[in-house]
Amino acid sequence: MSQPYRIAEWFDSLQGEGPSAGTPATFVRLQGCTVGCAWCDTKYSWDPQGGREVDSTEWRDLLARGHAPLLVVTGGEPLEHAGIGELLDAAVERCSRVEVETSGIGAPPRSHPRLHYNVSPKLRSATPRWEETWSHVGAWIAESRATFKLVIASQADYDQARTLLEQHGVPRERVMLMPEGMTEATLKERSVWLAELCKRDGYRLSPRLHIWLWGARRGT
Repeated sequence: MSQPYRIAEWFDSLQGEGPSAGTPATFVRLQGCTVGCAWCDTKYSWDPQGGREVDSTEWRDLLARGHAPLLVVTGGEPLEHAGIGELLDAAVERCSRVEVETSGIGAPPRSHPRLHYNVSPKLRSATPRWEETWSHVGAWIAESRATFKLVIASQADYDQARTLLEQHGVPRERVMLMPEGMTEATLKERSVWLAELCKRDGYRLSPRLHIWLWGARRGT
């Protein structure tokens, strides 16, 4: 790591989403994101000057202190950080499994047997930049350890997601659909109807365990 990074927060919890949901994990939330999703629940991580600076020495010290079997690098948008590849190089040296949460706004910065990606390309309802997040889908399909996790809030979202997934040839077994919601009641309602569509069309359903367990608050 040749440069400092800005971090919004660092905490231990359970992975709440995607293929590793329920796994004890250490989270590092990088600061800075320009994708700008309307429903984002971590808008405090958007400002690239927010959070605090972590240099290469502190980053390695933090990794050495981690005890969870999973390290989750999230944001913000990790792929908007210059030098993200070096950060991930250091992570896979010390961690048995690393997952990166990204919108897919860029191509995969690294490929490694212990490095996995949860790629969430956006839909029209989320951000005016939604098309940009689909521009590297071919590279993400080629990365065998990438899972596609799409956020769904309505039937219109589902219809667009299905169209885009089919147009880009994303394998259904690598797709997880996740209900959008900031409360337990909203998640329950949307999960029920989304589960039926997943059963019908062969997609996997992703939970949001951290919302169900602790609500929409930081450090969970």
